Amino acid sequence: MLVLLLLIALMGTSEAQEAGESMSLEMLPDGYLVGVPTDSLVIGFLCPMHPKVTAEKEGEICYICGMALVDGTIKMPHASHDPHYGGIFFMARDTWHHVEGAMPAPGVFRFHLFDNYSIPMTTMHASGRVIFQEFRDENGNQARPPIEAPLLEAPDGVSFMVSDRRFQLERDFHVLMRFEADQTDEDRFDFAFYEYTSPTQGDTQAEFEPDKDFTASLVIPETQIDIVEAMLTRMNDLDTLISRSKLNEIFLPALEVKDLALALSDNPGTLDDSQITTLRISVKSIVKAAWLLDTSGDFGDKPESESHFRVLTRNVAAIEALYR
Repeated sequence: MLVLLLLIALMGTSEAQEAGESMSLEMLPDGYLVGVPTDSLVIGFLCPMHPKVTAEKEGEICYICGMALVDGTIKMPHASHDPHYGGIFFMARDTWHHVEGAMPAPGVFRFHLFDNYSIPMTTMHASGRVIFQEFRDENGNQARPPIEAPLLEAPDGVSFMVSDRRFQLERDFHVLMRFEADQTDEDRFDFAFYEYTSPTQGDTQAEFEPDKDFTASLVIPETQIDIVEAMLTRMNDLDTLISRSKLNEIFLPALEVKDLALALSDNPGTLDDSQITTLRISVKSIVKAAWLLDTSGDFGDKPESESHFRVLTRNVAAIEALYR
């Protein structure tokens, strides 16, 4: 109880962003930017969901998700989705709540709640359940109730904990979550662990460092067929990551497929007019599907990621056929 009271006091002084509000300098606590890496600071206007979408003037919207760009020199809430407890970190669909799932030992699952500034949130208004197995008919409708277990509030007041022998490595399961009592639809978060999460990280978050792979520049191959081969390599990577429920890692190959497709659109080679039209239609679909894959990966939604990946697969295959 003492921990919970201290947490609530901390959240009250930090003035974390309320759901649905825009971020601005006035909302940030004193000293909020002290010690923040320069990579996490932006001057101007940016999308709270896609921080790389920026503008120099007021009133712009994000071309990816349609959200209004927000103002000020601020710490980007989504600059890092690094886990605090060595687990898997996801963002809820409201882009405000964040979660981390961890499996520190066989049969043990911890589910932590954070706001969009990575401040732990109370479990007071939240509820959820773990789904071990679903039973659906050929149309995707529920044929009978799933095998599930409720999420139980942990003593720390900011996480849930479930002990169940069905929590094992390489076994898929997902969490259905309501962050508020009046939330209509449950948020879905898919998990699969391939090693136990480290309990030695405690409750502190490592200092943010940009991902080396994320900051590396994509090298576009010189020939069209080599670009297609590079796209196919990344499609194989995506297939593996999605099948293993490593959804928080799919953003990089998805966005690289997009960039490779755009490179082909800029330099299509010796295609005729009809083929160029096919190419540009496919590229447009790839761009949209890649951004949606990025978002569904952030949300931790495996069925949605699979759906967007199928769109990506069809259109990459159409482009491959043009150059084979």
